[in-house]
Amino acid sequence: MEEIFNIIKEYPKAGATGIAIVSGSLGWLFNNLFQIYLEKIRYKKEIRTYFWKEKLNSAKKASEFYLEYLNFLNLLRHQFETYEIGKIEHQELFDNIQSEVHFYSQKLKAFPHFEHHHINLFFDFSDKRAMEINSETARINQQILDLRINKNDDIEMIDNKVGEIKKLAEKLKIKYAELFEINKKYLDLVRKDIKEFI
Repeated sequence: MEEIFNIIKEYPKAGATGIAIVSGSLGWLFNNLFQIYLEKIRYKKEIRTYFWKEKLNSAKKASEFYLEYLNFLNLLRHQFETYEIGKIEHQELFDNIQSEVHFYSQKLKAFPHFEHHHINLFFDFSDKRAMEINSETARINQQILDLRINKNDDIEMIDNKVGEIKKLAEKLKIKYAELFEINKKYLDLVRKDIKEFI
């Protein structure tokens, strides 16, 4: 160390130049390290912002889809309740359900935000019970369709079919109510998560 001080005393210009070079190099190094650190922070912030925007966008699209689907389930339940209290006959029930299923199946197929499935990247909506209910309701709906009343049916056969249709309609009403609650739970989960960001 003493030798360095002696060299600086003997050659002040060379010493000043050396000090300037070392100081400049250290300043440049620390500045670059600081810039790299800031860039990492900016990158993480951009990734979080992009992630948040993507999550918000998919939540919005999924919410719209689930609201349409919940509306469909409510209309089906309403048809069965109306049939149950006797305001409509079995043929009208068939016609109403077919028209609503056709209308909503077309509407949900043509849903403008089909990317709502991105929501599954952020939430786990793999509910086994919903799949079971969908299978059960498809089976019950087929049974109801098979019970359509024909011109050749006698009064006793018609009464039996109507009784069976009413039992199946009650089952469907319960299944659709359960499916409604499952999908409402999905929607509530998405809304709750989004509220944390806003």
